[in-house]
Amino acid sequence: MTKIRVVTFNTLFGGYDDFGLGLGDRWHGQIAFLKSLEADVLALQECNFWDLLGDRRMHQTLNALGLSNAYLAYANETTSGHRFHTVIMVGPRVRIAAQGATRDRYHHVMGWANLLLPGLEGMLELRNLHLDPFDPRNRATEVSPLGVLAAPGRRSLVVGDINSIGLRFPEPDWSQLPAHVQNGQLLLPREGSDSNRDATELLARAGFLDASHPFQQETVPTAAFGEGDVPRRQDLILMSPALAPTLVGYQVLLEPVNKELSDHGAVCADFDFSLLP
Repeated sequence: MTKIRVVTFNTLFGGYDDFGLGLGDRWHGQIAFLKSLEADVLALQECNFWDLLGDRRMHQTLNALGLSNAYLAYANETTSGHRFHTVIMVGPRVRIAAQGATRDRYHHVMGWANLLLPGLEGMLELRNLHLDPFDPRNRATEVSPLGVLAAPGRRSLVVGDINSIGLRFPEPDWSQLPAHVQNGQLLLPREGSDSNRDATELLARAGFLDASHPFQQETVPTAAFGEGDVPRRQDLILMSPALAPTLVGYQVLLEPVNKELSDHGAVCADFDFSLLP
């Protein structure tokens, strides 16, 4: 079978209350939801405290989902003391050729893996992002090295919580946001009051294609559904041109939001490598 499923999901403090230190009722709900998706590749963000006691929470999640391999990308500490780790998990049909993480130019961290998949000659290069929520200019810096992954012949995916609205998403009414968080989304004051989309525009100019576009899902929000926030599409699955012919499905799944398991929905894309020329 040459079809695989890729899912990205922001867990909101790893599924635990009190910023990751409290009860894990949301985690149990997330496990049931994620298990139903039957993902081959699962990219998670905000996995706070999953590194403690030998990555104990990560391994609990891996085993509860019945997946076969996991890698935790250890994040920088924020000004409030959080470490928003990311995790890449894969199922039994996927083999790891290489994996790692880098924090040097990232507000949080970028986890990466090179994957060997059924029906695909060579590797699939995966990057799991959780970009800077506060500074759009830094988000542009964070994605700048990733353009090379869209080079001819390279099969790559850039996924995760971009913290910037996707291309073709309608311009939101940012006046609904409290003033102290507007700078995280807007152009510089002298440039106007529209959204800063530099990160997504840089990736698009490099050649990356948004998996939502062929399915007319560009206007479907994925996050920021809380009171006083502005719903937007910031959880993305971007593919290199060489991988685009294999895309056969795309969904935004809002069950985690509707059941109060997270403030993000999950985004799911299906690829069939038998469609490669």
